[in-house]
Amino acid sequence: MLLGYAFFGDGSFSFAEVSTFFTDSSQWATVGRSLRIALTAALACILIGYPLAYTIAKIKSKTVQYMVLMALVAPMWINGLLRTIALKDLATLMNIPTGETLLTLGLIIDYLPFMLMPIYLVITGIPKSYLEVSADLGASPMFTFLKVTLPLSMSGIISGFLMVFTPAVSTYYMSEYLGNQSTFMIGEQLNTMFTKDNKSGAAVIALVLLV
Repeated sequence: MLLGYAFFGDGSFSFAEVSTFFTDSSQWATVGRSLRIALTAALACILIGYPLAYTIAKIKSKTVQYMVLMALVAPMWINGLLRTIALKDLATLMNIPTGETLLTLGLIIDYLPFMLMPIYLVITGIPKSYLEVSADLGASPMFTFLKVTLPLSMSGIISGFLMVFTPAVSTYYMSEYLGNQSTFMIGEQLNTMFTKDNKSGAAVIALVLLV
């Protein structure tokens, strides 16, 4: 359907919308801005999520582990739009202006559980015998972490990165409520085009974003 809208929007085959996109510098600026903000949020989630997941995984009691995870994941049960509006209201009370900082913070808060869970699951799945063997061979805890735990948990980091970056780069309501004109993102551009009934242009952007 996207290909049909992109190349057959007016009923006949045409590269018009594709050409318009690739020659419009403002479109590329929007894509670049979206990628930058989403990448910043995803990397921040790694820096916060990995130590948090590692700490939770090292708690001896499984019951306590699950209770901590539940406390961190429970907010996800609330509608995402409501969480965003609540964050905006809180920022207003604290005199924090809308913009890239607040938008990035909102993305981190909203998508952190998507980074936390895959890393936690991978770390808890690493056999303890690997760590014991490393210690028996004289490795320090830090060396064991760098040479055993971190490499074996890389799949969780990659999964978490994709689960955060993908929705963040195309977010719509968060950029609208927490951002401003300087943080105009690709999701808002898609909405604008659909509002103007320009499905062909929106389809081209969606395909570029997919690639």
